[in-house]
Amino acid sequence: MRVTEISLSNWRNLERQKVALGEQLNIFYGDNAQGKTNLVESVYLCCIGKSPRTDRDKDLICWGKDKAFVRVRYTSRFGEGEICVTLANGSKKQIAVNSVPISRMGELMGYLNCIYFSPDEIKIISQSPAERRRFLDIDLCQTDKNYFYSLSRFNKALAQRNNLLKFAKSMDELKETVFVWDEQIAEEGAKVIAKRRAFCQKLKPIATSTHGTLTDNKELLELEYVSQIKGESNRDIAQNYREILANNLEKDLGLRYTSAGCQRDDVSLKLNGIDVRTFGSQGQLRTTALSLKLAELKIFKDIIGEYPVLILDDVLSELDPDRQKRLLNFDDELQILLTATADVSNEIAGNSCKFYIKKGVCTPK
Repeated sequence: MRVTEISLSNWRNLERQKVALGEQLNIFYGDNAQGKTNLVESVYLCCIGKSPRTDRDKDLICWGKDKAFVRVRYTSRFGEGEICVTLANGSKKQIAVNSVPISRMGELMGYLNCIYFSPDEIKIISQSPAERRRFLDIDLCQTDKNYFYSLSRFNKALAQRNNLLKFAKSMDELKETVFVWDEQIAEEGAKVIAKRRAFCQKLKPIATSTHGTLTDNKELLELEYVSQIKGESNRDIAQNYREILANNLEKDLGLRYTSAGCQRDDVSLKLNGIDVRTFGSQGQLRTTALSLKLAELKIFKDIIGEYPVLILDDVLSELDPDRQKRLLNFDDELQILLTATADVSNEIAGNSCKFYIKKGVCTPK
């Protein structure tokens, strides 16, 4: 899978750009705050329908403008494709795939796949379980549309249950309606848990091997999906889910929210048997995050038959020259979009296409 062209209009500080990309390594370099990250961010938007940096679409529109437009053309094993996104102040985001408007975000998933890595991605390791669940959910939504819809239905049912818990005046009042949402939560939550767990089982050996390579086998990375809801099959998980929701109902009414379920699950990450989140150094946190991202590449190729596009936003400064070279020459089949504050030497970058960005203008070099 490769991005062949990016066209932008009034996108952040990029007023009007059209960039044709190379098949392998593409380097966008220049000083800070010139528009490098903004440009590669537009590719991610066309991948999952939202920015990796903000949840507010209005932040993506150039200051003083009413509308922004992004078009990304790409090739995959299915042929050529095009995704267009239009953002307008006061209006709903409009997305079209191959000139056909889509009405639901789930319809976008799977056309253009990408993996995004920046220094901020260290939060996958260092911050709350929500970041690790998000890491799993983004990958699973790209590779499995059914997962996207299950997760969406689960979140809606959970919101309804929490709303009931928040405003119910008594247990008798709550029992009249809560079972409806409990059933939906258990059914859809079981699907979410089963698919997250299966994904982690695939990810585990690859991440362990990748981390061993990055650390010269000095560190053993262990990864496990951790859930309060047990069970092997979807049916068993759903039944256990129902029981936990029922047993916790009085507690949840006191708390005014649902205390157990896949919205509280986590991914355990250990180095040599020690929790990396709690005891890992900054270097170990960064390397673990990179190991997960490289493992994602191989998982995607196994699931969809080709690599996704890899977006590396300002990550080279975190790596020594040897690891830079190994990363940028990961596989000839992989397309990389890299941002950097300075040009990257040919010794490290090899055969690449380079673009200099200054004041929102991208110039091929």
